Amino acid sequence: MTLLRAATLDMGLLYAGKVSAVLVGFIFLPFYRHVLGAEQFGIVAVILSLQSLLIMLDLGMSTLVGRDIAVADSTAEELASLVRTAEVSLTGFYLLLLPLAICLKIVGAFPYIGWTTIIGTIALFWVLVLQNMYYGAMLARREYAAASTIQLVGVAARASVTAYVLATISSTMTAFIVTQLLFATVQALVTRYRCFAYWSDGSSRRSLLANTKFRDAWELVKKGRALVLFSAAGAAVTQLDKPLVSGLISANSVSPYFLAATVCMVPLSLLGGPVSQYFQPRVLNQTISGPDFPKATIQKFVLCTILITSLPCLVFWLARDPLISLWVGHGQDNGIISHYVKILLPGFVVGAFGYIPYTLLLYAKDFRFQAVASIAMSIVTLALTALAAYHQSVDSVCYIYAAYHTTSTLVSWTRALALEKVRDAASYSAVLTLQLVVPLVAIAILAQFLIQNS
Repeated sequence: MTLLRAATLDMGLLYAGKVSAVLVGFIFLPFYRHVLGAEQFGIVAVILSLQSLLIMLDLGMSTLVGRDIAVADSTAEELASLVRTAEVSLTGFYLLLLPLAICLKIVGAFPYIGWTTIIGTIALFWVLVLQNMYYGAMLARREYAAASTIQLVGVAARASVTAYVLATISSTMTAFIVTQLLFATVQALVTRYRCFAYWSDGSSRRSLLANTKFRDAWELVKKGRALVLFSAAGAAVTQLDKPLVSGLISANSVSPYFLAATVCMVPLSLLGGPVSQYFQPRVLNQTISGPDFPKATIQKFVLCTILITSLPCLVFWLARDPLISLWVGHGQDNGIISHYVKILLPGFVVGAFGYIPYTLLLYAKDFRFQAVASIAMSIVTLALTALAAYHQSVDSVCYIYAAYHTTSTLVSWTRALALEKVRDAASYSAVLTLQLVVPLVAIAILAQFLIQNS
């Protein structure tokens, strides 16, 4: 019972950290939309999408750092040095990104965005990527309480003050970016201090470049080059849809699509993400090769992922019309948002199931295949999305992305079943998943039929 209570508390704290970010978005996005107007909010939607893209596009640092910490086969000083080296790698990347953005501005790529906003946005991306890496390191070390508390307070404070500034001081893009940057920086510094304080006294007070050579940073990037490609492809395909819709259709069109996609990210970020973060270190710490894999751990992982992800989403999908009106208020776009959610949500739910085979592939260190598969699917998906946007069809974009998330999960599981190292665990988890999912699909179809004929 003591272990059960501890596990429940840990899971609850993980959800507190994730819920804070998602709920803050749910609460404040409609307000930002109201204050900024449809056109400015469309630009904010694109910036937020690029922000999420670059957090994922972290050169594989979060995955490399998190995995090494979870496995715990290095000394404290080696792990601290690893994080400092990852910091230098990410900082170098953003130092290269800044002049690129400036050059694009000079040639007229961002005619409606000021210099302060552009430079502030790049700095914001850099700070948030570092913050995400520190947060992941703390979770890999199972510091759920401290990590979730910092995350909850930081995200809530940043969103609240941003809303206050937009409502009372200046409802401009510059005000939005500057406020976000200031509070994100404070959160990142606090997280960094707590992250390094665990390993050694005084480590957190060292400069970012202390005892770190650029050669080491480059070697770390090369070590994670497959992960870089994997994360780059995944980040591009999940976030570039909004800029494509905005650029090829209109900024006004991206607003309802962005809100629908935000809702549909719930199974991936809010529901499935914390389950994966809780079980992934436990799976990586055990021997899951061969028929003697820890069935109890895999079973709990699958049960929690499927049930926690599927049941709330099933309820939301069936009652999407009133719930969307409750969220964004009554408006002419509500029907459009609901229609997009109807198409997108089932695919995103299946995409959340992909955390299970992804963890097995991570255990097997099958980075190369993940990179190749992710790049191939991303190229096809973005090409089809561009074509659909060119033909002014947001519906087609929704179907394309629902198919992408479904295909991604199926490909990952097929690969896990093909690897001898994790084949038994993959087979067991796949069968268990089907046993849970098939009845839920039948319930969804029956309930939708009854609603339509009532």
